[in-house]
Amino acid sequence: MSGGVHVAPEHTAARLPKCPPMPLAWTDKANARTKLVVMLVLSVAMLGAACGRGDRTDAESGGAHPATSTTRLLEGVPAPDPVTPDGVAVAALREIYTWEPASEDQGASLIRARKYLGPSLIRMLDGAPTGLATPKATLQWADWGKAGARVEAFTFASGEKAPNTVDPNIQQFKIGIEQTVAFPNGRKESLPPATVIATVVRTPDGWRLDAFR
Repeated sequence: MSGGVHVAPEHTAARLPKCPPMPLAWTDKANARTKLVVMLVLSVAMLGAACGRGDRTDAESGGAHPATSTTRLLEGVPAPDPVTPDGVAVAALREIYTWEPASEDQGASLIRARKYLGPSLIRMLDGAPTGLATPKATLQWADWGKAGARVEAFTFASGEKAPNTVDPNIQQFKIGIEQTVAFPNGRKESLPPATVIATVVRTPDGWRLDAFR
């Protein structure tokens, strides 16, 4: 019709391009927060991995960090129960190899460890002059005493099996020993590590250290 209003057929209107729906503001914020959390998690994971590699690199390259032996890492592990056979061996030898040169004579460590000792060591302790029974006697004792140094011992039960015994009242263990000379000024000096075979016997008072070599 001339002069009238032209109305487009429905099928023509349907062909018009559709505009994409506008995203809601809260959806954008949620997506942004999700991406931020993911990025933070990835960053923390990468940082942790980098730190781990750095620690290993420092340890392998001999960096400026203080040297820590493998056995020293066991210090963080709870000590064996001193009433068990291996626990008695560890506790007794820690006492025996901890020295106080500034205030004690050689041999005093055995006296301090008396409560852990079995009949053989008690007889040796009571029959031998003080000093002769001290393990690993050293000429440095006097120098350490003058310097006011203390020899600290760290002992631990080795994973290696000691010789077996057929007597259920006698057990043997390999005990690792590390000693560190601690000076009053904070300086520390590590002594060569050692391993001894400890013989523990059952007594009326419980397990006791009866010999070590």
